[in-house]
Amino acid sequence: MRGSFPLLLPLYFGAALFGANAGARPAPPVAAVADVTIVATPVRARWERHSRRPIRVFIAAAPGTRGWNPGLLETTWASFRRWSTAGVPVRFARVASASDADVVVEWVDALPGTCIGKTWREDVGAEISNARITLALHDHRGRVLTPEMQRGAALHEIGHLLGLEHVGHRDSIMYPQVWVTDIAEADRNALRSLYTSRAPVAAD
Repeated sequence: MRGSFPLLLPLYFGAALFGANAGARPAPPVAAVADVTIVATPVRARWERHSRRPIRVFIAAAPGTRGWNPGLLETTWASFRRWSTAGVPVRFARVASASDADVVVEWVDALPGTCIGKTWREDVGAEISNARITLALHDHRGRVLTPEMQRGAALHEIGHLLGLEHVGHRDSIMYPQVWVTDIAEADRNALRSLYTSRAPVAAD
């Protein structure tokens, strides 16, 4: 992870447990709206220093955590690649250690309340500096999350990582309860708008 910057502004985002799939009509959610705290900023933040190198991602294994499956490493990386097809000038590169990463992904047994995913981000003004994504392996009742639920939570949290906020329509991966498990065209449009709405900061 890169060194700390002065005047960092932490933001926390979360995704709640959901009951849906990518193609079927969404079922009613089985939990309340996610626990989320948003610190308002004058300008929506995004990753600026991406023209010379990609965002470096470290996905940590969790062999000692109940319910851990090594296949989650590759399925989570596939979620990052899925977002990179959205048509914006942001690329990801997987690195071998947390010390080399801009973003660290980790798993825990469960998260507080009804959350199944949480993103912690540090913004310097309108620029995202670094981030950590925490994903749960079980819901608040101790049930193992299905692969579809884990995929939806990962895509939702990566959306926050990139700068997207929660929205009010259920067909978006950025709906707080994650009723779908894939990126919608509206999500791609929102990301393109964020990354083309103002001139980028020159890279180091």
